[in-house]
Amino acid sequence: MVNSRLWLRHALLLAICLMAGEAGSAQTASSSTVLVAGRVASFLQPALSGTVTAAIVYRPGDYASEREARLIERALAGGLTVGALTLRPRRVASTALGDLGGARVAFVTVNTDYREIAAAAAPRAILTISGDPACTRAAACVVSISATSTVQITVSRAATRAARLKFNSAFLMLIKEI
Repeated sequence: MVNSRLWLRHALLLAICLMAGEAGSAQTASSSTVLVAGRVASFLQPALSGTVTAAIVYRPGDYASEREARLIERALAGGLTVGALTLRPRRVASTALGDLGGARVAFVTVNTDYREIAAAAAPRAILTISGDPACTRAAACVVSISATSTVQITVSRAATRAARLKFNSAFLMLIKEI
């Protein structure tokens, strides 16, 4: 237990250092956020493994949402491997949430209807991740990752329960839970 807790601390510190060192541009911040998100997904219990579809939910016609979706997609290009887990991207329009089928992780972009996405993702036990802390405060996203001068990983207990997800207890000791 002590070794796994130490490993977890080192992994999160590495991810945080990557984000802090690269937070200068929007593209780099999105890339770093995706790396942290991949690490967060690896702490689900039971653990995700193999190739997993990571939906990127965006709002068609919204410049900011489409831009964020492109940045996330670029960061996941070729698949992001974290331990035994490989995330493969698939864009899903917020107007076609039925296409979430098969996804285990969903990146929720800005200017989408968070509650509508939560209603579609939670029954499918999809880990929803956003860069907007308002999404977790509204209990619509399971995780938010924000990076300004520091990295803040926030987990919504209500959204986690609604999606029937569980995280490694050592991970929960290192993040902010609301």
